[in-house]
Order: sequence, then C-alpha cells, then structure tokens
Amino acid sequence: MATSFLPAQLDRFRREAKKLSRELSISHNEALDRVAVKNGFPNWSLLAKHSNRASSPPVGPQVTLPQLGNCVRYYLHGDIRESDPTKCFCARCDTFEPFTHLLPVSYHTDGKDGERFLRDLASWDGLSTEQKKYEFRPADAPNIVAASALAARAAREAARSPFHRWLDGQRDRNDPVGDLAAEIRRDASFPIALATKRELEKHLKRYGSHVIKAFRQAWHEFNGGERLEWTLADALAEELKITRDEAEELVDTEPLELTGHSGDGAYGYEFDFTDHASPKLAAKLMRKRRSLTLRVGPWFFDGIRHPDFPR
Repeated sequence: MATSFLPAQLDRFRREAKKLSRELSISHNEALDRVAVKNGFPNWSLLAKHSNRASSPPVGPQVTLPQLGNCVRYYLHGDIRESDPTKCFCARCDTFEPFTHLLPVSYHTDGKDGERFLRDLASWDGLSTEQKKYEFRPADAPNIVAASALAARAAREAARSPFHRWLDGQRDRNDPVGDLAAEIRRDASFPIALATKRELEKHLKRYGSHVIKAFRQAWHEFNGGERLEWTLADALAEELKITRDEAEELVDTEPLELTGHSGDGAYGYEFDFTDHASPKLAAKLMRKRRSLTLRVGPWFFDGIRHPDFPR
C-alpha cells in the first residue's frame, strides 16, 4: 500500500483531478478516483481516509472538525487562495500565483482574464445540486478580477441595441435566423451597438448573400412582421440581382449537386438557366453576369418554402 500524503499533496491531487475532469469531460468524482489509482489506492475515499488517519495527532484530545468528505474547494479564475491569501488561482495556468500574475498588468497579454472569470462563473452557476455535493465555493469568495469583469459585462449589456437583444433570443430556432443569431453570439467582435438596418446590412454584407437573406428576414420579424415565406424565386432573385417576376421564369431549373471526388456530401449546387430563361432575361443575365449558370453553396436552400425543397 502506498504511503499517506500530506495536506499539501492532497491539495495538489485535487487540482490535478479538477484539470483531468475538464480535459476528459468526466465527473470530478471519477477524476479523483483516477488520481487515487495513480498513487496506489483503489479509490479517492481510501486515499483521503488513509492520509487523514496518518496525519492525525497520535495523542491528545479528540478534535471534531467539519467534514466535507470528497467535497473540494472550487476556484474560479482570480479567486484568492484560502490557505494563502497572498496568492490567487489562475485557471489559465492551473496554478496559484501571486496577485501580480493578474494585476496590475496580466501575465496573459490578450486581455481575456475577465472573460475567463465570467466563463468560470457561468460554469459554476451551471453545476447541478448533485454536482455541488462534491465541490464548494463560498458565495462571498474574494476574487481580484471579478469587479472589473462584472463592470465590463454590465457596460457591454448596456451598449446592446434592441435588435441585438431580440436576435439573441432567437438562437435556438432551427432556421436561418437562428443560425444568424448563434453566429453573432459567438462573434465577440460583432458591433452590438449597431441599431439601424443600413448599418447592420453594411456590416454583414461581407459574409455573403445568404447572411443578408437571413438578416432581412430577422429585421422583418423584429419590426413586427410575420415570418417570411422565402421561396426559390426569392432566393434566385436575391442571388442574381433580378426581379422576383424574372426569377419565376427560372424556378423549374433542376440544380446539379456538386460533390467532391469521393462523392461524400454536396459542397454546393449549380443551376444552368439556358433552357428556362426567356431571350430577354438571358440577355440581361449575360450583360450582368456573362453567364447563364449560377453556383451556390449548400446553404442556398436554407429556409426556402417550396414544394420541391421542403424544409
């Protein structure tokens, strides 16, 4: 049987288990057991009991201390260490460091310490009651980056436009508007204060016509309109820059699926309008595009309401 361990070693084992839990996406309990096996014990409970028993005073009165069992202190990025208030936890290094590691100038030069704290806080708040049986964090735990991080979050929230707030609530939808909302939420550089259709459309234009299509549908709904019934004619008119009536001539064109050499999945579609465009429309397309074909990405049919392309 392995020897017993000192409190400092147990503390290190707990941090190792916490890191292992994040890396392998396993429960903290399972991670503790793995650390115990690595150090010669069949599970964490036996390792902890053996070490506690070995480190207890051999003589003297029996002292009863609050028992937390396998419950360990959960540290957020910037939390001050309880056993050494001169140090704080850096979740990005997974070590306890002097305050100067994070303040006044962070060792990490990307300026994302506040984001890391907020992410850790969200993870902690998201733990279930069952999970919190094994980890604890005082409600008033001192943290050296919390104040600035929470202030930055409040300022960002105040700067958000009404449209950005509305769109954020649509991210669970299974349609192009939901996709747009999810992408904007992931884009930390998105200018959340933009409030007019013209400003937003100008910013989103760089991402392609499918994004503009989704944005226009979102803007329509945001202003009280019904969900748009986007048809193939609408999509073709948007892509070809022609009128909807002109696009109606082309809706019977059968798109050719474009696949790679392996044939696994389509990376796009190609329309050939040669047999469907009227002479007048064909001449217009040749002037504008110098081609009667159109290639689009796999996103092209997203949200289209058409009997031949059911959603």
